[in-house]
Amino acid sequence: MPTTDSFRRPDLLRLPYDDYRALPAIANSDLSRLRDALNGRYQKPSAMNGALGLGTAFHTALLEPELYEAGQPGINDSLIWWMVEGVKLDPYLNDLLLRGTPEPSCIFTEPTTDTVCKLRADLVAPETDRGYTIIDFKTTMARDYNHFLAQCSGYDYDRQAAFYLDALQADQFLLVGVQKVEPFSLFTVEVPTYMLEEGRAKYLRLLQLLQPGAEVPSYLSAAVRDVRDGLTNDAE
Repeated sequence: MPTTDSFRRPDLLRLPYDDYRALPAIANSDLSRLRDALNGRYQKPSAMNGALGLGTAFHTALLEPELYEAGQPGINDSLIWWMVEGVKLDPYLNDLLLRGTPEPSCIFTEPTTDTVCKLRADLVAPETDRGYTIIDFKTTMARDYNHFLAQCSGYDYDRQAAFYLDALQADQFLLVGVQKVEPFSLFTVEVPTYMLEEGRAKYLRLLQLLQPGAEVPSYLSAAVRDVRDGLTNDAE
């Protein structure tokens, strides 16, 4: 997405996660809820059971290790730290971890739909030899690089990449797949232009459906309404 003369990159905010969730704006996860509703997979949010997922535990250990709590039910702490160590053994990724800002949030207005949106990135490194870089870490069961690359479109990581990159006018978006089973390989994907274009089309279509005056087929109206209502009543 081209930069306009009037563009001002939104500020990166250091917010506790609960404060970020409370921001009255549309997040990428809200778009996933709408996607699921359109595909007949939507379920209204229910109270969380308190269980910590492996992906959340890994992200905390990697990006905010001071907040990591060992001994959580269902979490193999040794596995988590093995995966973290695997990332840090990669010289390029370790340099980004040392130089970047972990878990920054921002709020912005998406210009095409004039929608107030928000994001919380895993890691942002504004000054690298490849320019302003956003990095997102994904735990994966992918067998190899090509398998993970295919998952990037199938799991709508392309939509997330375009949503974040456009908001921050970044130069590149890196998706880093971290195998959660042996051999614990890393798959680093610099999201290419064609994938960003596909992701951009995805997020714009979903944002347009959320507009108050949007024309929605009758068989989808209840699902879209549920998501719209949820955005006004629920945290992300």
